[in-house]
Amino acid sequence: MRMAEEQSHQWGVQHAEIGLALGARRQGRFAEAERHLLTWLDWCRKWAGAHGLAFILAELGFNAEQRGDAATAFARHLESYAVARSTGDPRAVALALEGLAGAHALSGRFPHAARMLGAARALRESAGAPLPPAESADIERISGVIRAAVGEAAFAEAFRLEGEFDPDEIVRVGQGLE
Repeated sequence: MRMAEEQSHQWGVQHAEIGLALGARRQGRFAEAERHLLTWLDWCRKWAGAHGLAFILAELGFNAEQRGDAATAFARHLESYAVARSTGDPRAVALALEGLAGAHALSGRFPHAARMLGAARALRESAGAPLPPAESADIERISGVIRAAVGEAAFAEAFRLEGEFDPDEIVRVGQGLE
């Protein structure tokens, strides 16, 4: 990050600081992670960096979820979802769905959380980009919460998606809009 700053390379600084945020969150240093992320939130909004904005919002949502703040987690992930949809990138949409699954699980809506994880997996697979094991800590954590609450069979049934599905409908249903 210092090298990028010395070169006045804002993108490099941003990528480095986001990396610091990722590490901090994964180590349970939530205030530090949030500080790093918030540094770049308005910058991404200003420069219409939809992919970066969707990612930062998702990370802020995961951060809130892990702190036990369901309302903030929902707000961040819903905004991440809207921005991700605007990119047309199924991986960005999948990340937002995974985040929303965590917020639903935190709120006790376990079957819907499992369905969102299933939709995210299907989107990643349709893009030919399944989540690599090294990046699956959030999914494993959220899946574990759901499995502990409803059992393996109920999780598997809710997680399984067959045929076509509409991510927007899954999100609307989760928000009680259907």
